[in-house]
Order: sequence, then structure tokens, then C-alpha cells
Amino acid sequence: MDKNKPRHSTAKPFTCWLFCTVIDNFGDIGVSWRLAQALRQRLGWQVHLWLDNLAALRALAPDAPTALPCAHQGIQLHAWQEAQHADLDNAPAPDLLIETFACTLPPDVHAIIQTHRPVWLNWEYLSAEDWAIRTHAMPSLQANGCEKYFWQMGFVPESGGLLREVDYVAQMAAFTQRQPENTTSPETAALHIFAFGYASNIWQKWAAALAEQEREIVLHCAGKPLQTSLQTYLQTNLQTEHNVSGSLKTENSNDAPQARILGSLKIINQDFVPQAQFDHALWAADVLIVRGEDSFVRAQLAGKPFFWHIYPQAQAAHLDKLNAFWHTHHQHAAPTAAVQHAHQTLSHDLNGAADLTHAQRRQHWHTLLDHLADWQRSARAWQQYLLNQSDAVSRLHDWLHRLNRI
Repeated sequence: MDKNKPRHSTAKPFTCWLFCTVIDNFGDIGVSWRLAQALRQRLGWQVHLWLDNLAALRALAPDAPTALPCAHQGIQLHAWQEAQHADLDNAPAPDLLIETFACTLPPDVHAIIQTHRPVWLNWEYLSAEDWAIRTHAMPSLQANGCEKYFWQMGFVPESGGLLREVDYVAQMAAFTQRQPENTTSPETAALHIFAFGYASNIWQKWAAALAEQEREIVLHCAGKPLQTSLQTYLQTNLQTEHNVSGSLKTENSNDAPQARILGSLKIINQDFVPQAQFDHALWAADVLIVRGEDSFVRAQLAGKPFFWHIYPQAQAAHLDKLNAFWHTHHQHAAPTAAVQHAHQTLSHDLNGAADLTHAQRRQHWHTLLDHLADWQRSARAWQQYLLNQSDAVSRLHDWLHRLNRI
């Protein structure tokens, strides 16, 4: 037998099985759905996605069917219960099997792995830590005698890369061209901040600091956890409520949402948008505050100044991950020392690593807004650093080719 001959025959489509357990509402399914679409649309693979929460997918893709099993956008969707059972009816044997974020496969899937020996991947959480880069694409012998590889998404060429559409830059440029021309000078125009974060009392503290800035700021609050975190504070401190025409423009946004005004700060509850329109809200804003994984990546690709509200972990383990990312970021796109210090301090405040006074928060935000051009330059430099690299799907395809499995 020719050892150089690919193990996958061109007689049938390359088949990928993808398993997702929804833990954090939209983060896990957001990455899994974006990955499934890329594998189907970019590579033409036959993709089967197993999920345990169809409602979460329908929030991101409202046109998806209402019951499993079904097909949507050329992707076959199936039901499963982690570690217990998966609906394997009518699913052809996989050439590649991906478990996302270390979900636990049930015995019937393990039997398929042992019988058909697909390439078996654990698609890991995104990290810039050194260990993640060292272990990327490394095999580990499992109890069933099969090797499982670990795909470490990341920000450097040595990692598994980031999910990104081939035409992402063109989409962003087209959106920008469709926006009406702003005749107000950048220094005096309202600054739009898009915020999508976890429930926390930090939002009340940041709102108070932003309300005392010299520049008019519009804070667009996305997601119930953040909106609820601000609700009691706003009821106590509300000055004025009226309709404004300042909503970030997506295909389904309202022209005149309700705004609550605190000093120089306008607060607008942003409507939930499907995944396909999420980028629009990011592109339309000036500064971003995002959470999770998928939103975090999209903020970086947007080339806007941003904060990452990282998912909190026991014993503050999330801070190592947070600090590793910003260390990598500053190696390639460092802002001035003043901006870096203010941003890092507020980032720690946002993520529970610092407890600033009101005066300190107000001053650090003042520094960032006073040096906004430099903060923006750093964000664009980081965006370009990422865009100059190949994306995760391209790296996966090339890696499988090197394994002689495609």
C-alpha cells in the first residue's frame, strides 16, 4: 500500500462529526455553529453537529428548524446528552470527530471511534498561555487505545488560529460604506460603547465613572445579565428618559430606542441580534466590551479598542488567561504607556483583580478617552496582526493534509 496515498477517498464527501454541550448560553454553541458553517461552506465537508440545547442555537440562527434531527444551511443537526447517548441514526461514519471544549462523549460514540478510527480532536478553549501553544495539535493516547489530538485556538502562528470568514474584511468594508457620513468632528461626537458582559456590580460603578466624563458617551448594553445588573442602579439615579436616535445599526435595530441619561452618559438596552448580524453592532461602535469566546474574537477582528470580560473561574484562574492574552497583544500592538496602564488597571477592575475607587475609575477612563487615537491605533495594529495570519479552518485543513488524512 502506498503510504503517501490519502486515507480519505474522494468517492464520498469528507465527513465531520461535531459535538457541543451548551454551558454558557451562547459561547459554546456560538463557536460550534461558526465552526460548523466554516467547515461546510469553505471546505464542502459533510458536517453533522450534535447539540443539547436547540433553543440556544435558534437564538443565534432564528431560521433554524424547531425540532431535532433536522438540516440547516447544509449542516445536519442531531440531539445528544453529554456522556449518555447520541442520536446516531443516518449519520455516516466520520473521517474527523471534534468534541468542543472537552465535552464528554457517550459510549456509543466511543464505539464508533474504536471501529472507524477517525481523526479525533478536542477543540479547546481559546488561550494565549504558553502551555496552550506547546500542546497544540499534540496527540494523547486514550483509554480506548485511540489517539486524541488537542486543537488550541490562539493568536500566534504556532497556535490553532481563530475562526474567520474568507470575506470578513470585504464584509466590514461594505458595512462601513453603507453608513451615513458623520459631519461631527471626532473630538466632539458622541462616543459609542457596545457592552456585552456577565452579571456584575461593576457595571454600576463603570456607569457612574462614565457619567462624569467630559465627552458625551452612549453605552449600548447587550444581554439580559448586564441590563439587569444596571436596572436597580438606574431606577435610583435616573435623571431623564426619552427616545433617542443613537442605536447601533443592525438589520433589525430600532431607530428610536429608550435611553436613560446619567450626566454625560446615555444608556440604551441593545436588542439581541442573531450571530450573522453581531458583527454589525461591533463595527458601528467606537469601543467594545465583550465576554466569552466568540464575541471576544469578533471584537479583535473588528479593529476597535476593547475590554474582555472573561468568564470567572475558581481561585481566580481566569486572571492568568486574561494576563497572558494582554501580554501577547502588547508584544505586537502596544499602545503608549499611559493608555496601557489605564487600560490594564480598568481591565483588572472589570475582572475582579482590582477594586478601584470612583475617582480612580473616572481618571483612568478620562485617560483612555483623552488618548483615544492611540488606543485606536493599537487596536488596528492588533487587528492587522491577526488578519495577516491564516485562519483556524485553513490550519485545520493543512494539518489534516500533513497527517495524510485528507
